[in-house]
Amino acid sequence: MVGQFGFASAVPLLNQVNNLLLARPAMSRGGLPSDPRPATVSQGTICWPGGQDLPAGDSNCRRRLTSWLLDASQPPTLLLPGQESIRGIRFPVWRNEHGERVAADCPGARESQVEVWPLPLDPWLPASERRLARLGPASESCPPLQTQDTAPLVLSGIRDGAVIKRLPGEARVMLPLQTSVGRGGAGGLLMANR
Repeated sequence: MVGQFGFASAVPLLNQVNNLLLARPAMSRGGLPSDPRPATVSQGTICWPGGQDLPAGDSNCRRRLTSWLLDASQPPTLLLPGQESIRGIRFPVWRNEHGERVAADCPGARESQVEVWPLPLDPWLPASERRLARLGPASESCPPLQTQDTAPLVLSGIRDGAVIKRLPGEARVMLPLQTSVGRGGAGGLLMANR
């Protein structure tokens, strides 16, 4: 039954933690636990994917969530090495009157900043939130000089140093491999040492 093992493991563990917390001396005197937060920690609202507060109605605030802040600071979203290009998740985009991306020197080009979700999240996002949809189509009459609609090829499935063994009774090993690319198909070659 789905979820049975999590339920069978998690509920007894959570009950033990609750009993330990209730057995603390402060609780035996009938008091509630004190708030252990330092004075420098406060609650604030931030926007995702950027990780900072933005004015109401800002198109880069895709999701507004409550967060804990240290010294009222709101650092931007931390990106893992090799996860993004040098631009990170903030792209300067020039658009024409039709909303298409254009080169900066095209007539009527208006600059704006677009924040996109980190690349590893792209496959799990709704189509309207994915990188290509957020950046928008490129103009055919005055295309941008550098297109941002090609994401790097990302292969995932096996961690470096993993030991892979064939299951008993199986003739071969099946390896899960997922690819994530920007636009177009992905063609590749996978070579393995036996």
